Amino acid sequence: MIENNTRVIIRDVDAIRYVTLNRPEKANALSMSMLHELRCAIQSSEAAGIRLVVLRSASPRLFCAGADIEEFLEGPDQLAQQSEALRELIDAMARCPLPLLALARGRAAGAGAIVLSLVDIVIAADTLVFVCPEIAFNMYPGVVQAALEMKTGPARARQLCLSGEALPVGEAKQLGLVTDVFADDEFEAAAEQRLAYFAARSEALLMARKAWLLSVPADSLMRKIGMLEPLLHQNFSHAGVQETIKSYLARLRTKATG
Repeated sequence: MIENNTRVIIRDVDAIRYVTLNRPEKANALSMSMLHELRCAIQSSEAAGIRLVVLRSASPRLFCAGADIEEFLEGPDQLAQQSEALRELIDAMARCPLPLLALARGRAAGAGAIVLSLVDIVIAADTLVFVCPEIAFNMYPGVVQAALEMKTGPARARQLCLSGEALPVGEAKQLGLVTDVFADDEFEAAAEQRLAYFAARSEALLMARKAWLLSVPADSLMRKIGMLEPLLHQNFSHAGVQETIKSYLARLRTKATG
């Protein structure tokens, strides 16, 4: 077991690194510290003798609600720092030489959808949905679109980001965002069995990863994100955007305490 922030639990077993999101009280919303922990866990895997990295959630009801919007409401410097941390995580995942696999159930929104777009294999429960909710706050998630495009193509990624509608797991599988789907009430056992199947084929997965890195160069993705990221800051500074987010958070607090 690697010593780490308890919101991101890292455990190495038989050359598999399990990286578990563990912030259920915030729906696994990714803070700067969590983004840093995830990046370090991925970047250090090869040197640690790892053959496969598995991302998952400690909660059976959700994968990740996205970035921690409360954090970047603290000011433009916080927004810039969180954007940088997300960009560094994307870069680490896009360049990782090892196969990346995710076990996912429930909601994957915003940055959570980015993470699932960047892995090679998604083993999903039938409860998994992809959501790009930023349009509800009068924001456009250009970076999310860039990540989704790698699997879905530009038109479908843009439609998802503009509509804000949930993408159910069946359609996500058809688009190539999901590899396998199992019933939620059987998910733990079925996912473990499927994970064991892939772990026994690590050489094939490694070749598949190398082929992906040659076909979809990380430099191309990161150049696109570098062009799109300033738009987020422009969007966030527009009148009414921060107020809409603050109102949303206030409703959540009222619901939680009521």
